[in-house]
Amino acid sequence: MTASAEELTDVELTVLESSLSSGVPRDLTGHVFAIGPAGSVDSGLPGADGAPILNGNGMIYRLDLDTGGPVRLTSRLARTPCYHADAASRPGTRFEALGFRDAGLLRFSPHLGLRNHLNHALVPMHAPRAPARLLVTGDTGRPYEIDPATLELVTPVGRNSTWYPAAPVDHPFPVTLASAHPCFDAARGELFTVNHGRSLLPRFLASLPWLDELGALPRSWDRLASAAASMIEQQMLRPSAERLDLFAKRALGLLPARLRPGAPPGPGDLLARQAARLGGTPLAEAGGDFVFLLRWDGHNEPERHQLVLPGGAPVRPVRIEQSVHQIGLTRRWVVLADTALKIGLESVVSQSAPESPGVERLLRALLTMPQEPSTTFYLVRRDALRPGGGQAVVKKVVVPLETLHFLVDYEDAGDRITVHAAHNCATDHGEWLRSFDRHAASKAPAPPRLRGMSPPGQADVHRIGRYTLDAAAERVVEQAMFADPARALGVGLYAYRETGASWMPPDRIENVYWRGVGVWDELSTEFIDRLYAAHPHRSLPLAALRRMRAEGGHPDSLFRFNHRSMRIEDRHEFPRRAVGCWISSLQFVPRRGGSGADTDGYVVALVATAHRAEIWVFDATNLARGPLCKLGHPSFRPGLTQHTAWLNAVAPWRGGYRVPAAEDHEDFVAEAPADEVKALFEEEVYPRLA
Repeated sequence: MTASAEELTDVELTVLESSLSSGVPRDLTGHVFAIGPAGSVDSGLPGADGAPILNGNGMIYRLDLDTGGPVRLTSRLARTPCYHADAASRPGTRFEALGFRDAGLLRFSPHLGLRNHLNHALVPMHAPRAPARLLVTGDTGRPYEIDPATLELVTPVGRNSTWYPAAPVDHPFPVTLASAHPCFDAARGELFTVNHGRSLLPRFLASLPWLDELGALPRSWDRLASAAASMIEQQMLRPSAERLDLFAKRALGLLPARLRPGAPPGPGDLLARQAARLGGTPLAEAGGDFVFLLRWDGHNEPERHQLVLPGGAPVRPVRIEQSVHQIGLTRRWVVLADTALKIGLESVVSQSAPESPGVERLLRALLTMPQEPSTTFYLVRRDALRPGGGQAVVKKVVVPLETLHFLVDYEDAGDRITVHAAHNCATDHGEWLRSFDRHAASKAPAPPRLRGMSPPGQADVHRIGRYTLDAAAERVVEQAMFADPARALGVGLYAYRETGASWMPPDRIENVYWRGVGVWDELSTEFIDRLYAAHPHRSLPLAALRRMRAEGGHPDSLFRFNHRSMRIEDRHEFPRRAVGCWISSLQFVPRRGGSGADTDGYVVALVATAHRAEIWVFDATNLARGPLCKLGHPSFRPGLTQHTAWLNAVAPWRGGYRVPAAEDHEDFVAEAPADEVKALFEEEVYPRLA
């Protein structure tokens, strides 16, 4: 997997193939935005250290479709303050002692904090009689608003002091966990997102430097660690989260004093300062569990609402075990899910000893657990959110099978909430191919060209579920399920007509376009197969899946799924010889002058082929016909792009709300223990953001 960090400006795309005399459809309209990781500050992808491809700076792409001529492309890196600090502290620079390093899905500096890569999704904010605004987002940092015309970052959503850190340590770039998919309601002008934290994460984030010592272990120790990892992997003994916490505490106590991390600061010092910064909102304990729902009107500081479980005193905060990758919005409810993307201890330490692969392997074997095989939804009534913030009591409903992405119907009459869930069963998006991974069948080492690929091959069939949740009774009252075991069909990214003429979502979702993830033998690993061998909701026997891989697997596909009839109604499938080519990002584009129907338009897809990246345009009413045209450019090398957005028009930013960088960071910089931090900000960060 390769990706270029080169920024492009108004590049004309070439028509590579077309079945149309005009080259591209004449009634394409608006602008498609896409985003994805483009490597580190040192280079594009792949990275030299085998970091997962999702650990990279966000590159924002814009396709201008209604130029009256050829489709044109512009791209820009998401240059956050932490991006400039990372670039200025690379090896060989004056500030290299402060530098960041890859830690699994994250990039962290013990002196500066956590990188906010902004590489995952885009969220439009429409308002009557005003230009559309656009956010870029990720799971590990605040969302940022961008200028849709220039693609430059404008401002974070909320000051640092509005977002509670997931680790109680003094960093200029606090450890902030968020949702990659905030929701915006155009009728009320409200954006909702989430800020959460887990109690186990701070213990290690606060003391990552000790892991550097592991890289200097004798080679004999590293071989011993590798042998121990092999034994654990073969038995696949998976501790519970509580036992894992106990193990971590005991293991740290056995370390030599020079390797043992200190306890997180107590309530008397750092936690008290953080509470003061955050409007006096304390937590029950340093680095405890918390979930805040943030509501933003686009003009003032976001309101912060602490989500708690029912039951009164003592307050029981909502606990997120994995992540809040996506949230949904109905007329009366905000819907959160504990999603199947693990961002926690295993993400931090499982790539922390690159010079000692045996130790790295042992850490992964000890710390990596299967994702939760069910999904917990938390429901928050919108009219219970008091102006200015406060506590809000949630409803809780559990559905079978793990979920990464889900959609909801906007209509919720009778407090019945309809959820459309993509169940990524036995597919671990928190994992990637490592140098010590072995092929599931041949046991051969992972090829260097695949290292860092994420996720590794799935270990079961994915499913699409539709659930009706009774919010008052906190239960599922109706459900339907779809699976395609004959293809071992995986379900990836999606596109649908997200808004109508009033910029509001549809009352009822019907047609959604999904990426059908193919079965690729070369991505299958022994570790993942063993990790999910005992998946409690297995649909396809693992032996049958392995036979399918050995017979050549299945290619990617693009299909239209009717969420009312619960069946695939249209599909384009890559030819079998194209296993290894994949569809990346999808976006529905309404037809100029169209009817407004949810299939009246086009699906624009970014496709990675064996030779280059291409942009394919499909007729949304006839996917089986294949792409109407394919576009490309020699300099367009985006790698694995993620989510997309569509705007009917682009105008320079006029939002009004803005957080000055110096004001946002000055308290954190002043309290940083290293003197060089202040110089770094004053010389390398603030001047680039003026």
